[in-house]
Amino acid sequence: MKIRLFALGLACTMTVTGCETMDAKTQGAVFGGAIGCAGGAVLAKLTKNDMATACAAGAVVGGAIGYLRARNAEVQEAQQASNEAVSQVPGARATPVETQTVHVTDRETRKTDQVQAFKSVSVDIPLNQVDTPDGRAAVAKLDAYARKVAAERGETVDMTVASAPGRGSASQVAQRQTSEVSGKGQVKRTYTADPRVPATVQRYTIEVKNRDRVEV
Repeated sequence: MKIRLFALGLACTMTVTGCETMDAKTQGAVFGGAIGCAGGAVLAKLTKNDMATACAAGAVVGGAIGYLRARNAEVQEAQQASNEAVSQVPGARATPVETQTVHVTDRETRKTDQVQAFKSVSVDIPLNQVDTPDGRAAVAKLDAYARKVAAERGETVDMTVASAPGRGSASQVAQRQTSEVSGKGQVKRTYTADPRVPATVQRYTIEVKNRDRVEV
């Protein structure tokens, strides 16, 4: 029982240390490492092996899996939001979710792995559907995803609403911007006229900025 209490206490300590500077999903990864350590320590007691070594091994496995799951969840949620928006509106289309390679280094082992993190996704909604109940419901799903990412990351998430410009305009023009606080982050919405957008649709793009390298 003493070993179990020690392991749980160590897990709590590991979870808190450094969390002030981490986003919510990264904190989840650290918690995974803490649980891995606690599990390793308990297992060491049962098998009469070195507890410190088992703790370190468990933490490495837990942290790696936790961070990877956090990033995968973000990508899957983006795919789900875009799929639901498309299924909601006749004629709507979505681009594949774009990801970015992030080099993730474990602070303890200094081992670096590559993880695919969410970068952006776009959905085109026909102009004649934008103000319908289905169109508004689709946009609401995209808004909800943008707010969720902003809150979990504690960062700014860019959401661009683009339409084709009028005749004679060949460049992208930002018409207005708004911002909305979400948790410790914010969603910045930019409404633009973009010549790359077909004249029959309105394009909604959600995009985040990832660091090339992080430590967990």
